[in-house]
Amino acid sequence: MENKQVIEIIEDFFRRKKEPGLEKILKEAVKIGSEKIARSSESQEIKDQAKALIDSKKSKEQSALENLREKYTQLLNLNYQNPVLLSDVQTDTAKRIMVLDEKFTPRKWLTDAANKASGVVLDVTHIAKLTHSSAKASNFNALAFGVQQPKTLLSTANCVEKLPIDFAYSTAEYAPIAEFLQLDCAGEMLGKILCDDPSALKPYAQDDIQLQQWQEQFNLAFNDKTKSSHILAKQIYFSLSSANDYHLLTPLTSSSLVQVIYDRIWATRQKDMPVREARAKKTYRCEIDTLFHRTAILKTTQTNHQNVSNLNGKRTGQLILLPAIPPQWQTQSKPPIHLKTIFNKQLAAQAKEPLTELKNLLLAIKANKLSVNLQRKQLIRSYINDIADVVFDYAAQIQGLKQLTGWSQESQLLAHQQYWLDPLRPDEEFQTAKATLDWPTDVVIDFSKWINRQLKHKQLTLGMAHEKQWQKLFTPLLREFNALSEADLETSTIEEEA
Repeated sequence: MENKQVIEIIEDFFRRKKEPGLEKILKEAVKIGSEKIARSSESQEIKDQAKALIDSKKSKEQSALENLREKYTQLLNLNYQNPVLLSDVQTDTAKRIMVLDEKFTPRKWLTDAANKASGVVLDVTHIAKLTHSSAKASNFNALAFGVQQPKTLLSTANCVEKLPIDFAYSTAEYAPIAEFLQLDCAGEMLGKILCDDPSALKPYAQDDIQLQQWQEQFNLAFNDKTKSSHILAKQIYFSLSSANDYHLLTPLTSSSLVQVIYDRIWATRQKDMPVREARAKKTYRCEIDTLFHRTAILKTTQTNHQNVSNLNGKRTGQLILLPAIPPQWQTQSKPPIHLKTIFNKQLAAQAKEPLTELKNLLLAIKANKLSVNLQRKQLIRSYINDIADVVFDYAAQIQGLKQLTGWSQESQLLAHQQYWLDPLRPDEEFQTAKATLDWPTDVVIDFSKWINRQLKHKQLTLGMAHEKQWQKLFTPLLREFNALSEADLETSTIEEEA
């Protein structure tokens, strides 16, 4: 890129940096001037003209700065009775503009920027302050060794085709210096151009010695040769072949990769996305709707996000975390083909809590020689209901295996449990027996004997009387469950036939 074009970019940078300050000065001057006119002894006509001038809107073609310049000039040119009415405003404004011009005099600004260039770190992908906002470890560029890494090596550099480059500075005061050195010159970074050939800065330098000095100082923003860790950085001592020889590894967060993730996720969360609206309305669109579920946000800084790095400032200090939790276990129900009865230890384990509560209640009644009053009867009934719920939940899962209907033909289960758990078995003889035999009574008996086995304790003597009690409580519950199951099966059959 030719020096003339580089100079134009530099001049434009200084102009843009001066504009906010100049705009602020003129805005304050117009405000103070209008207030002085309103309080003065000038004619009402002059006051009305000043007010109309202040209240006027800028045209679409005008910038805010151009509009303020025009208002300020017109305000000074009004025909005042007192010619020195705004002289102090004019003098103060001129002084402030002179100070602003002095601040952005290219030679002065460049000298100051060069002296502070060592506090700026450019062209990096990993930022130490993302680990801890006070860490003073070196930042790093993962692209320094190229992107052609072995396939077995996970590197930030080969995760995406193009990584956004970040820059950082020790204090926000240095942000304009970083911005200056990051200026885009036809795809090249201005700072790198000046480090290779500083001749574009020759019109601003006092002599060649100052020009060379600027080059050397700006070079410090790119070449941090003394890489170092810090007490607030994460550190791992990696043992080498020698017993006393270690590598000190410092894991750094890749601000560049974080930015890629941030941009991709937020691109899917924009308002008024047609594909998202189509999903909500259950209508078709040819675009792919991408969703990122259960993300979390880690705030690296609560304020002054740009103090960590440029990209961190653009993210307002947010690191989006993707879920790294194990998948939830989903039980797959299988028909109990190899069981002789479903009332076994496995089912008891699922009903462990109510079984334990029932056992403790019976032990307390016996140990304290208590009568089984109404309150205790209700407790016992409640525990049996809870145990029955576990049994019915398991039975419903097995009955719901409609794709495996007929599985009981190869089963070792007792016949009455087959009638109960495989109700749609396509076997005429089976269905006839199911409709005529009193198999629910046998299921109730199995349940009562199973309860007694689970409550077995050296201090409890459980016999037929207890079995009868469990049967009495379980029978109406089973009857209700079977009625509901049959209704569900009939509804499902009708829907399938339809």
